[in-house]
Amino acid sequence: MIQQAAEHLSDDPTVLVCAGSGLSVESGVPTFRGEDGMFRDDDIARLTRVTTFETDRRDMMKWYQDRREQLRELEPNAGHLALIELARDTGDYVFATQNVDHLLEAASSELGYRPPIHHLHGSLLEVRCHHCGFSFEDLRLDLGELPTCEQCGGPLRPGVVWFGEALPTIPLRRSSEAAERCDVCIVVGTSGLVQPAASLPVTAKSSGATLIEINPNSSALSDACDILIRDKAGTALPALLEEVKHRR
Repeated sequence: MIQQAAEHLSDDPTVLVCAGSGLSVESGVPTFRGEDGMFRDDDIARLTRVTTFETDRRDMMKWYQDRREQLRELEPNAGHLALIELARDTGDYVFATQNVDHLLEAASSELGYRPPIHHLHGSLLEVRCHHCGFSFEDLRLDLGELPTCEQCGGPLRPGVVWFGEALPTIPLRRSSEAAERCDVCIVVGTSGLVQPAASLPVTAKSSGATLIEINPNSSALSDACDILIRDKAGTALPALLEEVKHRR
């Protein structure tokens, strides 16, 4: 399957990469809906709903601050690096990621190339006012101390999308545009259950793109995919990179 996928990636195609939490699991970030995913924990499910911010802000912000502090220790894995190298050297790539960890950006910094990366579910690095929307990036700010907005005095929160909230308009629109024009869509590490992110590969398929899934497990998108690579991202993507380079 690596060889088949490489055939579609060797002639400078236009590529949309739809990334889920399985891409980052080998960097120490737990998946969200996998076998041991965070969403299977009832308490964590509660802490990721927008309604909890109104009823239990202190516990919610403590949990998110712990996650923000973990970002300082995380490093991109071989899968992140292989994807960025593919984007740098072998085609026109756009990334639509459901991850909030910025490990794709870290891989970009390491390799000296930054493709378009659209965060569909927001970013843990970002801090945003829940009332007026004023936002900035600052990992040093402790959300566990319940800071307030310097613009309006409203409560500050992480810049992520919670259950019950709409996805950010611009990243979703640009990702949808990329889905409509891509030659290949790589679906890596996602369950394919969360909408509207899961609709992007479907849009790509209906627009004529070849769908390549990289996932050790079946997903809700597997039946629609043309090529299935049943392996971890950190193993499959470096192998795919090497095969593509060999063919060029």
